Amino acid sequence: MAAPLPTFQLPLPPNGPPPGYGYNEWESDTTGSSASKKFDAGIDNRDIFLGKRRCVVCGMSNFVTLHHCHIIGSTFEESVAWSDLKARGWIPPKVTDYPEHEPRNGVLMCANHRAGFNEYVFFIRYVPEVQKYVFINFSNHEDYEEFHGKAVALDVGDRHAPPPALFIIHEMRVRGNHPFEPIEQYVPDKPSWQDWILSKGVLDTASDSLKRDKPPGSENDPHITIDDSFPALATFAPSTVNTDDAPSSASGQRKLELNADVVRDILTATRESESWKACVREGTSWEGTADENTKKYSDRVGVSEVSEPHDDPSAD
Repeated sequence: MAAPLPTFQLPLPPNGPPPGYGYNEWESDTTGSSASKKFDAGIDNRDIFLGKRRCVVCGMSNFVTLHHCHIIGSTFEESVAWSDLKARGWIPPKVTDYPEHEPRNGVLMCANHRAGFNEYVFFIRYVPEVQKYVFINFSNHEDYEEFHGKAVALDVGDRHAPPPALFIIHEMRVRGNHPFEPIEQYVPDKPSWQDWILSKGVLDTASDSLKRDKPPGSENDPHITIDDSFPALATFAPSTVNTDDAPSSASGQRKLELNADVVRDILTATRESESWKACVREGTSWEGTADENTKKYSDRVGVSEVSEPHDDPSAD
């Protein structure tokens, strides 16, 4: 039987429920399976910046409008696709059997961006050269212009980071839903972070990493009156949305291609990521001797040979 929820004082704290009432703190047996709770908790603990859960695209922190978004869905057909990706080595062999239970298969988004992601309006591309997940407004939708070509708040070094290869599958679906958009898109050579990451001070410029912890003295401070429920207005010039006119080489932009070489690079980055290694460690028994465990770790976590180009979905 679940433990009783703790009492709390009024007024309620801003920007979230009282301690013990958060999504990952509710232990009621009626809230779903332990696997579903693990999915929710993994995302909620990862996509937190300056002490608040936020949309990885726009930074919105109003918990009422935040949603867990699956990269690969939860239908039977999607479960078949998930198993196929595991067999091909596109995702770690030790991921959960069902995509809806794997926190690495999800991101936190506001209602607006979750709808755009699920309806294949935009996609996210991992760029190995800069180790960032970049927002691509492939549909050329005016509401997403300011986000195009800029990195969302995902850290490939996190143990629960989405495998970069997963986003290739979503990208192919976006491209298929917009067959008349230019196949070759353009993004900055060195994509910057989304505007809110810079304007809110989420970026640790010394390490180029994202700040997770709440700033000192920010909780329930009566002198702080900033409404942080919605992202600040853009303070940096947005990237130009792609057109049929190719930018010159001097414009500081690169062609965003999807071919066998690009897929191979992303697969390599996927298998070398901390998320892949952590997933293998979590699903492996370490009951042997030190030497046996060392060999087991090397065999299972070591980067295997990348699949040949025939695994490139664009080549089919």
